[in-house]
Amino acid sequence: MLASILVNERQFLECVQEARQAFGAKCMKLAGSLTVEVIRQAFTDLGIALSGRDVFIQGVPVEIDLLVPRPMVRPKHGLIYEPSDVLAVLEVKNSGAFPGAVASVRKSFELIRSANPRIYCAYVTLAERRGYKWAATPENLKADVYTLFWHNGSIKHRLYDKTEDWELLTRRLKGLVGNRPATGNSK
Repeated sequence: MLASILVNERQFLECVQEARQAFGAKCMKLAGSLTVEVIRQAFTDLGIALSGRDVFIQGVPVEIDLLVPRPMVRPKHGLIYEPSDVLAVLEVKNSGAFPGAVASVRKSFELIRSANPRIYCAYVTLAERRGYKWAATPENLKADVYTLFWHNGSIKHRLYDKTEDWELLTRRLKGLVGNRPATGNSK
């Protein structure tokens, strides 16, 4: 399903929607997990190496959806990265924020930056309802926010409007990876 064929965010959306329907039961965790995997695979296809899902930074009590390590870094136990070996962390959501989520993510980003202020923190959501009062913004999150689609209406009649955020995020991560020397401290 997640073969190296995902070229654009419209395909991300379709892949996640099709997999949810094929699963045969309502499961919100599945949608989030699929979104993380689709985005991870897309970046891999673009030559940007990301961690596996649900990893950690040494000394930071926060589970991280995805992170961009320095080239050639291997995490301890396959999960734990040294702060100096992390270029970026991504908090990934399928359908945006809910009440209280922004404050929690902001606090997590603060803890991550306290371990290494040079780590780029970003919030990525596949889709968010246009005008939603609890939506993450750069102002309330104190970090960059990338929304791949805006939507209006009920889930049965939902229409998705693509943004340019995927291209912006891709350029940002490529810039981070291209400007860092390789290390291998997290062995």
